[in-house]
Amino acid sequence: AIIGSPQHENCGPAPPIDGTFARSMANAGSESNVVAAASLSASPGARASPVLLGRPQKSVCDQNPFKLVKESSGKLSANSVGEGADDSEPQASPLARANTLVSRAGSTLSRAGSNMKMQRASTLPTDDNELRHAATMPMMFDVESDRVCCCGLWKTQQMFGFFLGIASAILLICWRPLHVYPAANDMLGVTSLVACFWVFEVIPVYMTALFPLVMMPMLGVTSSEIVAKSYWNWLSLLVVGTYLLDIALEEVHLPRRLALNLLMRVGVVHPAALLACFMGISWFLAMFCNSIVVTLLITPFAIGLVNAAEDQVRDQIASDSMEEGDMSAEHKKVTKGIQRFADGLLLGIAFGATSGGIATLTGAIGNYFLAAESLVADYISWSRWFLFAFPISVACLLLAYAVLHLRYVRNLKFSGLERKVLEEEYANLQSEVGPLSRDEVLVGLLQVLQVLLFMLKSSVFDKIKSPYGENLLNDATLACAPALALFFIPSIVRPGQALLTWPAVHKKFDFGLLLLIGGSLAISSGFSESGLNLAVGDLVAHAIPRVHPFLLDLLIMLSVALSAQLFSSIGVAAAVLPILDAAAISAVVNPLSLMLPATVATSFAFLLPTATPANVIVLAKSQDLIRPLRFRDFIGSGLPLTVAVVFVGALLSHVMGRLVFDSDAPFPAWACTASGASCLFVDIPGVVQGRDVQAQACIVDLGASDGTLCQLWNGTMVSTLQFVRGR
Repeated sequence: AIIGSPQHENCGPAPPIDGTFARSMANAGSESNVVAAASLSASPGARASPVLLGRPQKSVCDQNPFKLVKESSGKLSANSVGEGADDSEPQASPLARANTLVSRAGSTLSRAGSNMKMQRASTLPTDDNELRHAATMPMMFDVESDRVCCCGLWKTQQMFGFFLGIASAILLICWRPLHVYPAANDMLGVTSLVACFWVFEVIPVYMTALFPLVMMPMLGVTSSEIVAKSYWNWLSLLVVGTYLLDIALEEVHLPRRLALNLLMRVGVVHPAALLACFMGISWFLAMFCNSIVVTLLITPFAIGLVNAAEDQVRDQIASDSMEEGDMSAEHKKVTKGIQRFADGLLLGIAFGATSGGIATLTGAIGNYFLAAESLVADYISWSRWFLFAFPISVACLLLAYAVLHLRYVRNLKFSGLERKVLEEEYANLQSEVGPLSRDEVLVGLLQVLQVLLFMLKSSVFDKIKSPYGENLLNDATLACAPALALFFIPSIVRPGQALLTWPAVHKKFDFGLLLLIGGSLAISSGFSESGLNLAVGDLVAHAIPRVHPFLLDLLIMLSVALSAQLFSSIGVAAAVLPILDAAAISAVVNPLSLMLPATVATSFAFLLPTATPANVIVLAKSQDLIRPLRFRDFIGSGLPLTVAVVFVGALLSHVMGRLVFDSDAPFPAWACTASGASCLFVDIPGVVQGRDVQAQACIVDLGASDGTLCQLWNGTMVSTLQFVRGR
């Protein structure tokens, strides 16, 4: 609320107060001792008078100063000081003292809410470079919370995570509940420690990823050489190749230009169409770029359009109020409608980017882990995954749009963006970036080339083999080839430089992500080396034959999706996929029938502000609006969406898995070959999972039988000696 004071007759006309200034004052209202702005009163003769919060200010034109105090609601109110006020500092009034106590109590409650992981927009950084890291560890970048533990280093929940991780690790290592595989107890302790440190962000998650390298050799799980190989492999280089092209797209502002050109063609954009446009653009770009880059590029553009629309409506209200003498109730509804629509638009960008990442093998971090699983790595390709996951991605996008439309767009008193607003935004783009350049075209073509190489891998590049029959090219080579071209092609916009420069890479590439992926793969390697995957997999395998395949898909998706809401989706994927890998071997079922729904479900994280990097970014960027996003905005939209996508995703995963991967087939020969010595594909005819087969997998019992027996799908134990001698 902005208070006006009568102006002196010698004073000039009141300075205009534009929408940007009003927004900055509204945002500043959450801080103490800030300069408040005065607004025009209903009378045309009133003038805005600046005052300092909690302290009267003398003015040449205003002999009666006003004192502004902050009410408990966060608004500004006026308190007359009186005619006889002197130039000295006045004593604080009882109302001002009471207001100060209320304000302090509110700040304490806000920090307490932040400590409970009720992440608010004001607790996150707005700088893009800091926000890249805050997207993966928002609690570490919480700038307003009380850090009462460890000399101000940790919040309460971080201290809790530290003690929980240490205690669980010591308990599991000393108690040793798994007797068949002794080393699995040590690996379980390492996993529990890393999981607690990841979930509670005790230290940066990138540094937590180094714990397996330190602890696994010390506990005798495996050697340092084997663990270190997990931190730098072909998957790491696949991430490097895809992220370099993402940075190049960000440098040339191509996504912003594409979005604006699409809106310009439409003209006057209705809110429903505007929401669909931004969600569609975010969804499409996130299929080929990482969601962090997409959200960082699209969100400021969307906020700029919404703020321009607010300015447009505010100007219209001001002109109407000058003519009618008062602001109409209809205009108030329109203003609130724009603020409400802004919430839905930002959530749409986050949900669209998350949905788009499902469609491709390089679109989401969880998909990378599936490609790295040795049991299915040779069978999963970019093109096959796209055929399987694209319908699921489209369904998620449509469901997200339906939920947001019902919640934010229906019955909205806002006609849409006028063409003038779009033209002004396009003029800003032209002044910042210039007209469409050769740089943008070439970067776009290289992105298309990278996608084409991925799509042709299974049909063309897999036929290129070494003399020993091994594939010579994989996705890492295909990703890095177009990325290298960025450093050979000269730039037109920046003469003397290439399309992509190393300073830009050094500034924007998240090198910590490589450590995070490496730590997750190291844990996966430790599962196999210690036998923990077999111990846990045996427990899961007993329940598999008793559950209908569709219900099994639904249960897997539900459990993984709920875990991804609360914990890191990266950590969930790293822990769950090795367990399902081992469970498939123990139950002698197709591993893809378990791993496909689990991988998709790691991206079904729409519920909490910190569930996905895209959610964190739109939450932080919403500080540029009059009213930032709130915790309940994510809960209100994410809860029905999560429930819907779990059921629809389970159905589509069940159907598409059988159409694309034949995932309902018995344990395949290619998986048996990838399992190494733990599996034999024997010529024993029979009926397996309802199919007549002439040969089937037989899982070698490496425990009690010392490898002399193997188990068929129906539980029959067969001697392995006859098959080994036959070979």
